[in-house]
Formats: sequence, C-alpha cells, structure tokens
Amino acid sequence: MRPHLPLPGRGRKKDSEKKNGKRRKVDLGRTGLAIATIVVLSLLLCTHLLPDRVSLRVGDTSPEDIRAFRSTRYLNTYETEKQRREAAAAVGNVYDPVPNAMNQSLSDLRGAFEVIASVRNDQALPTVEEKVAHAREQVKKQLGVETPPRSLAVLVRAPEALLGDVREVTARLVRETMSADLRDAIPEILKAHARITSAAEDALGRTRYSTAAADLAKAVVRPNRILDYARTAAEKERAAAVVKPVYGYTRSGELVIAKGQLVTQEHIDKFTSLGLMQRRIDDLRTAASLSALVAFLVGLVIVYLARYQPIIYRSTRLLTMLSLVVVLSTLGLKVGAGMLGVKLSVLQLAYVGMMLTTTAGMVLAVLLNPQVAVLIVAMLSVASGLVMNNELRYAASTLLSGIVAVYAVANIRGRADLMRALGAIAVTNIAIVWVMGGLAGDTVSDMWWGSIWAILVIATPATMLFWLGTVPLERLFRVTTHISLLELADTNKPILRRLVVEAPGTYTHSMSVGHLAEAAAEAIGADALFARVASYYHDIGKIRRPQFFVENQQVENAHDRLNPTLSALVITSHIKDGLEVARESRLPPSIQQVILQHHGTSLVQYFYNQASEQIEPSPVLEQQFRYDGPKPQSKEAAVVMLADSVEAASRSLAKPTVPALESVVHKVIQDKLQDGQLDESELTFHDVGVIEETFVRSLTGTLHARIEYQEALSAGNGKIGGNGDHRQELPADAGQPATAAENRTEAPTG
Repeated sequence: MRPHLPLPGRGRKKDSEKKNGKRRKVDLGRTGLAIATIVVLSLLLCTHLLPDRVSLRVGDTSPEDIRAFRSTRYLNTYETEKQRREAAAAVGNVYDPVPNAMNQSLSDLRGAFEVIASVRNDQALPTVEEKVAHAREQVKKQLGVETPPRSLAVLVRAPEALLGDVREVTARLVRETMSADLRDAIPEILKAHARITSAAEDALGRTRYSTAAADLAKAVVRPNRILDYARTAAEKERAAAVVKPVYGYTRSGELVIAKGQLVTQEHIDKFTSLGLMQRRIDDLRTAASLSALVAFLVGLVIVYLARYQPIIYRSTRLLTMLSLVVVLSTLGLKVGAGMLGVKLSVLQLAYVGMMLTTTAGMVLAVLLNPQVAVLIVAMLSVASGLVMNNELRYAASTLLSGIVAVYAVANIRGRADLMRALGAIAVTNIAIVWVMGGLAGDTVSDMWWGSIWAILVIATPATMLFWLGTVPLERLFRVTTHISLLELADTNKPILRRLVVEAPGTYTHSMSVGHLAEAAAEAIGADALFARVASYYHDIGKIRRPQFFVENQQVENAHDRLNPTLSALVITSHIKDGLEVARESRLPPSIQQVILQHHGTSLVQYFYNQASEQIEPSPVLEQQFRYDGPKPQSKEAAVVMLADSVEAASRSLAKPTVPALESVVHKVIQDKLQDGQLDESELTFHDVGVIEETFVRSLTGTLHARIEYQEALSAGNGKIGGNGDHRQELPADAGQPATAAENRTEAPTG
C-alpha cells in the first residue's frame, strides 16, 4: 500500500548545482533531526542495555540466594532519606511578626467597653436580658469577636466604680499578654488564656468580675506572630539538602539476600549498584561503541533515502515521522515490561521486541513505502539483537517477522486485508518459534507457550497498534494512505453528492477522467488509486458556477453575455474555488495540490482567440488568459492534467473512430508538451508514450470506437463511414472536434 507523498519543487536539478561539483547548503532541519535521533537512540540503548536480571520489589520474598559477583558501593536510599527527614524535623517553624497587634487588641477592648456603657444607659432597653443581647450583637458586629452572655450581664449590672476597676484590669491583662510572643499555634493560645485567667483572679479575686474580665481579654487577644509556611518549608529543605548521601559497600561473593528473605529497599539499592536492575552503562568505551553503531545505522538510512527515496529525503516532515516511529519502537522495548508490571523472561521480552518492530514496519509500509519499511525493520532487528544480550536468534526472528508484516500490509485496502495480514503474521511467528526453538534446543512446552505468545503478544497487538496508530500519524504528518483514498473514492461523500446534483455534467466528466487517469497511472507505475481519486475531486470548484461550463449547460451559453476577459476569469476561477471547497471539506493536502496543478499555466485558448480578434496579440495579452499554476509537480498530477484535457476533447468527437481518437489524444498531449506544462513533473518521454497508448485504448472501449473499412464491400456500394452508416466517404477531418468558429455555442470545459 503506497501512500501519495506530494512535494513542492520536485523539478530538475539546477545547472548551478551541477557545475564544478558544487555542494548544496547543509539543511539544518534534516541535520538537527539526524543528530537528535542518534542522541535519543543512543541514550535509550545505553541506559538499559539488558533486561533486569532481578525483578524483585520491596516486600517480595526472594526465591533464591543472590550473591554479589563484584565489589561495589551502593547508595543507601532508606538511611539517606531517614537522616534527611530527621534534619528537616529539627528545624523549627518560622514566624513573622504582626504589626500593631497590641494596639488593635486594645482598640477592640475600648470598643467593647463603649458598647457596654451605651447599653447600660439606654432607656429603650428596660431589662438586663435585652441590654445583654444588644451589647453582644453590637460587639460581634463592630469588633468581630464573641463574648459570653454571662460575663456581659455581670458588666451591665456592675456598679460604675467597680466597672472602672474591671476595665483597668482587663486592659492590663491584654498589654501583658500581647507584650510577649504569642504565636498562632493552638497550644500557645491556650496557655495564654490560662495566664489571663490566673492574672484576673489575682487582681479581682475569684469572683464573677474576674471571670468577666478574663473572658473579655481572651476575646480581644490575638496572635502577634504568624507562621510563614514558605520560609519554613525552605528552611526544612535547606537542612535536608545539607545531609550527605549515605553509602554502603557490598563485597564480591557476599550474600545480598537469602532465599525466603523479604526484600527491603536496601536490597533494591544493592541490586541496582550491581547492575541487576536498571543496568547503566558505566564503561565509557561500551557507551561510545553503541553510540557509534547507532550513528552508523542512522547514517546508512540517510544515504539510502537520499539515493533511492528522494521524495522522503527532501521532506523534513516525513523524516520526522520516520524518526518518531523508530524512537517509539525502541522506547517501547525498553519500558514495555515495566509499564505492564509483568515479570518477563528474556525470551518473552524478545517477543515484545518482535511485536514493536513488526508494528513499526507495518506503519512505515503504509505511511511511507515498503522499501523504507524493510530497511527500518532490519535496523531495529539489529537493535533488538543488542538488547537481547547480543543474541543472533532474536535479531533473525525479529527481521523475519517484520518483513512478512511489511509484505502483508503493503497493499492493504480494507478490513478483510487486515485480517489476512493478521493471519500471515501469526502463522509466520509460530513457524519462527518452532524453527528457532528447535535450533536453540527449547523444550516442547516452551515452544507451545511461544506459539501462544506469537498470536496474543506479537500478531494481535501489532495489528491493533498498526490500525490505531496509522490514523493519528496520517493526520499529524499529512500523509494520504490508500485507506484514506478508498474512503474518499466513495461517491456518497457529501461533496461528490453536491457535484452530481449541482453540476451533473462535471460529475460525469470527473468520473471519466478518473477512469482514464487510473489506467494511465497504473501503466507507468504511478499511484493509480490516487490518480483516480484526485480526478474525482479535481473540478469540484465548478459547483460554485456550474452554468458557465459547457458540460452543465442545457439551453443557452452563459458566456454569450460576457466579454472574453471576464469569461476567462470565470473559467480559471474554478481552481481557486476548488481549493476553497476542498479545504471546507477537509480533503487531504495531496488532493488539494492536484486541484491547484491540474491546469498548470495552460492557455484558455477559446477566449484568447476571441480577444485576439479585438486586440493585437502579445505576450502580455496571452498571460491574462493563462491559469495561475503551478505546473504539475508529480506524475499523478500530470496524468490528471492530460486525462482531463483528453476526456474533454474526446467528447466533442461526432464520430469517435480509432484514427480520430488517436489524432485527438496525440494532439492534446503534444500541445501540453510544447507548452511546457509537463516540464516540472517526473514524467519521461517513455511515460508520455505509454500514457498516450493507454488513453487511446481506454477511450476506444469507452466510446465504442469502430474501425473504418476503406475497401468497398461490393461493386456499386458506397463506403462505410466511421460510424457504420452506408453513406458517402467521410472527409479527411471527420471526427475532429469542431473549432470555435464552427461552433460558437460551445464554451470550454475548463
């Protein structure tokens, strides 16, 4: 299944680039992408070269004795964290002073006594209960503090002289309490309240007046030191950071953990330092060698793409997609088992690697092409062999599985093909399990389990990931695959339904162009499906003004009321209208490019001839009657251009004989060649010859052209015309399209 990969500017190499072996400027985007890919892949391989040889976790029971095979120092994370927590806990909280806290409390106290004095003299409140309720409400409203009703009742009833003593004592209690540090911690506030109660009793005795004074003082006292959470946290972190890491030592041959012993964090630290878990590459030479190998493989891919896949090589977007798929496959191999939380053997982890590589090959076969996919599968197979302890068995298995997967999806067109691909991958991997298992001496039980894994872990997940992953990558990197093209080929698409209703002649023309373009593209090795689908949509701009195009006209010609310049403008505007409709319908960029290019910079000959009768012909005048372009940039766009022109010309044939068709097709194609419309496409002269033959063959079958018999059937009979009628001999130009002068009512199709 080959996607269409349009690229602007796929013309011929400039002469200035050929002279004296001049080098092109370095493309910073491609260079940066290559370096980034090398760095990321090297880090992935170097940070976890081998799978964990110990998969124990804290709280597990060790199934065997594990001894250190070398002496090493390990970081004791438990003891280090313990000491850091203790250091942080030793740091006290940081409090900030509250400005004017004492003055505010004394002001609240004065306000409370003023309220009490006002209710004592208020004649509108006849009873003590009413005075107390009103005083309590006013104190809460003005000061925002609650005061006990009992204490307020005492102060409302108290003699004037005694009330003055209570006021002085209460103010002194507030000053004494607020003079010392009072933090906003509940224990400290409770202690302050206890001191207030004791001091009030010392001053006024254990009476109801001392209780009232204490209650009022407690109500207005507030913390004068507030906890600063940010500074406290910073101080604790600073204290913890000062604590140095605690290291331990493991000697060679030492028993790290005994069989049946519970695993602690210290055991995990020892396993990590020994390289038994999350192994690191400590040997710089090994890391450098791996990085060099990765750089060589990436460089090899770049050289291959530059030499044999120039379309992909010139597109940073497609190269980014290729890099992303490779990196994700390698990353999946590294973290897959950990994410699943499953303890896998080396063989089972190899199956996971085969699944990821198979998925990558399938995705690239669909989004780019099978040749690139096979190359990437080979590279990933090498990486898989490195990850699996340099085992050739795993590299060979991954390579075979990936190549079959690429072949299985190369021409996928739907769900039935997907199921066939799933079956092919499953059968292949089962065969690999038994063949490789037989060579490696695996037990029959292992091979039976391997067969189950081949279906459930390799074939099925790979196919599902491929089907689900292709869609977002296709949208993200603007690649049009055959799956999308098949969806667009459905004539029940809303835009095609509009075309058949609003511009039925254009719809019929587009379907016929699709038939011609598909046959021609297939004959020259281009993307036939893309050519057909692009043909369906190439004239959708005509739905904006269908009556101005001859195939949609029923009675009158709308151009009879316009001057040639305006008519040409209307005709050429269907390109811009088509792009707008395509964007509204969210057609792929590759289809939009064909809409833009299918007329190139061709001349609207009919109206140019009319204008030439009124104005002196000149290059400036001719430019006004040309399409804006650009010229076709790919084989498929060029094929659609030729099929569009040939189909329109063939419909004007009154008698579609084989010679007439050959003449029309040859003339249309030669006109395009001489006008330079095919200069920027990738068509060769051989391709053009094949296209011409294919067009004639297809039109002969479509238009039912008949052979002209030149010899007389019998003496005295007239000669048979090209349409089979016994009439007089046809003129030499029979079957040729009528000229503009001969048929004024026929406007160009655009």
